[in-house]
Amino acid sequence: MERDLLLRFKTSRELVDACEGALKEARAEEREAEQDLLNYLEAKQASATSKFDGIGWAQVNSPRLFASCPAEKFPDLAAWLRAHGQESAIKETVHSSTLSQIVSEALREGGEVPSGVSYFLKAQVRLYGGSHE
Repeated sequence: MERDLLLRFKTSRELVDACEGALKEARAEEREAEQDLLNYLEAKQASATSKFDGIGWAQVNSPRLFASCPAEKFPDLAAWLRAHGQESAIKETVHSSTLSQIVSEALREGGEVPSGVSYFLKAQVRLYGGSHE
């Protein structure tokens, strides 16, 4: 009994490790393939691919904004959030997706971003058709 439980646990752990490694490799390949597709479409000055039977098509979406703030600049960020009616976002920290959304809205409205907050835009592709809709 004990041996079987230990073997089951050991085998499960090895499977998890193998899957995590495969997932890491698959995600790296997905990022590279997405960037290659973005580069290809940009070179063609196109915003979408053609439609292919059994595959579907892809379209370049608006870039997604990712914002962050170093801990030493958090007081400035908290003051800025309060001044802009976003105090509900303040916890001990501001969740990165919440900060990204707030910064994105501020930029869309032509507002300023508090000092210490950095952000970047990541191009995205949406796949249509096939099994990923």
